[in-house]
Amino acid sequence: MRPQWLADALSGKVSLSRAFWVYGLGLSVAYSLVGLFIDLENLRSITVYVLVGAVLGILQSIVLWRCAYNSRSRFLGTLLRTALVVGLLLLAVMLYVLFTNSALLLPPDR
Repeated sequence: MRPQWLADALSGKVSLSRAFWVYGLGLSVAYSLVGLFIDLENLRSITVYVLVGAVLGILQSIVLWRCAYNSRSRFLGTLLRTALVVGLLLLAVMLYVLFTNSALLLPPDR
């Protein structure tokens, strides 16, 4: 059973401002602060951190998509949904470029 605050957000029952500030920006800042304490030389901790970030990003996208029209302005909802689609397309392009040109993942030669 999910907590009620998460269930309400995922079902689109919260306002757009709350979805943006609390579930979008607030969780991103908290996640970034946790990243300050990650040991960059430990591959397991980096892998867990990145996977948690991916799940968090997916949840944030779902919450923002479902709450997009929970505001007074229909324009903001349309703008937000357009930004989410463009962001998803850019993510797909970035992953394609990285996986087809794996040299981009390596550190530069000194």
